Amino acid sequence: MKSPSPRPSFFATARKWLGFLSISFMLRWGILLFLSYWLWNNWHDDLPVESLTLKYAAPDSRLLRIDDMDVFCRITGKGDAIILLHDAQSSMHTWDAWTASLSDKYKVICVDLPGFGLTGPHPRGSYSAFMYASLLDSLAGHLDLKKFHLAGNGLGAQIAWHYASESSSGKVDKLILIAAPGFEEKKSSLVHLIARTPVLNRSLWKITPKSFIEIMLDEVYADDALVTDSLIQRHYELLLRSGNRKAFTDRASVSDNRPPADVVEKITNPTLILWGAEDTRISPEHAYDFHRRIRGAFLKIYRNTGHWPQEENPVQTVHDVRAFLEGKF
Repeated sequence: MKSPSPRPSFFATARKWLGFLSISFMLRWGILLFLSYWLWNNWHDDLPVESLTLKYAAPDSRLLRIDDMDVFCRITGKGDAIILLHDAQSSMHTWDAWTASLSDKYKVICVDLPGFGLTGPHPRGSYSAFMYASLLDSLAGHLDLKKFHLAGNGLGAQIAWHYASESSSGKVDKLILIAAPGFEEKKSSLVHLIARTPVLNRSLWKITPKSFIEIMLDEVYADDALVTDSLIQRHYELLLRSGNRKAFTDRASVSDNRPPADVVEKITNPTLILWGAEDTRISPEHAYDFHRRIRGAFLKIYRNTGHWPQEENPVQTVHDVRAFLEGKF
């Protein structure tokens, strides 16, 4: 008959538990230290607009008082006016190459839309498509533009087609839509889900990893080599502009931020549609949705180009825009 196994002594059991607790204690402290370091490294106060203006404002940019807010605007060149509207998470800098090329023959007008760039947040936290369209109309009135060409990329393209389809003023001459939203299925990233979650969204007002910007730029550029440190730094610092992070969460919570895309069928303006073949944010297949619905529209799709063709392929895009504006299509 086998003798029963000896029961572990009290001290042996205690040593095991102490060892387990020590490992658990160290693991918890390690996680706590890691989170503390991560928070410390990614916690950033807002940057004052004054210092950012000195660093990023073009010499010919100016502040315009429009709809009870100060809007940063850049006006370059003389001739027929063309207004350029940037995408979300961008600024008027996206049009630098176009501005340099077109200003020899056109009056090029770029703005930092409310919630972006140096303009900063809307005073009433309004970020609907209707607010942006109203601001565009007020800008044209402020500059006494009776007629102008209109171009937009991403969010700016949505504002442009919404304005052109609903405006009865006839102010818009020719329309240029670059990677326009409207027909794609809306997707929500983790950051956008956090931005829509009450209480939790407040964390984004202070905790902003630079990796968010790197991921975003890698998404909109087909060629990662073009995503330079200086490009990342500019986008990051402009996001930290006082009020812009709260504007991001405010925009994410807007339910009526997209007008019905079917209204594009009302557009009668000569229209040029530009798209990057490697656009992963809005598939190039949606270029054909616009092309089919806008009567007489022209379509150009660029190889090896992502969501911001005006930045990634400035030479070819501006060549096509100039030909379109001059009636050579």
